Amino acid sequence: MGDVNQLAYLRHWVPKVDGPVLEVGSKDYGSTSSFRDFYAGAEYVGLDMSEGKGVDVVADLTKSIGPLKEGHFALAICCSVLEHVEKPWHFAPNLTRVIRPGGQLYMSVPWVWRYHAYPDDYFRFSHRGVMSLFDEFDWTATFFSTTVGGEFVEIPANGADADNRMAMFADAGNQQKRKYLPYLMVNMLGTRRGKSP
Repeated sequence: MGDVNQLAYLRHWVPKVDGPVLEVGSKDYGSTSSFRDFYAGAEYVGLDMSEGKGVDVVADLTKSIGPLKEGHFALAICCSVLEHVEKPWHFAPNLTRVIRPGGQLYMSVPWVWRYHAYPDDYFRFSHRGVMSLFDEFDWTATFFSTTVGGEFVEIPANGADADNRMAMFADAGNQQKRKYLPYLMVNMLGTRRGKSP
């Protein structure tokens, strides 16, 4: 389940799929957009660590791929999940295993965000951090999004200053200014290297 900008990103960059879709963190809490509806014509598997609405498979990707098939998915969607994974270095290889060569991974993670435990909150990721964890992918369409619908800012290849340009300053007293960055999500699309089946 995702926010309005995550759905907008998918509509723009992955408007259709040519195979099965996996949504990681698919449990519906009633306040997010449905990716399942957008990809209604495709085989769609919702994965989460606990049962609930929108969950087809219960599994913990930090431990194994569970009942998922290796190299099966044309698209995996992982939105607002990675920060809640206690050991992302175990999670990343297992998620990679279930995406077919030539398949895509849409990753959306917070870069600037409040602490929010579901069930806990461990990390913030830069686009380079995601690339490091998922090193079997070639990455494109790398953008920050904010809480404003449709607001995307491209992250340049060198990563320089895209977030800093959105900073605002507020009076902190004693002629000092406090710098604030808006809530920012990193959105990126990876294609797994190798030949498609």
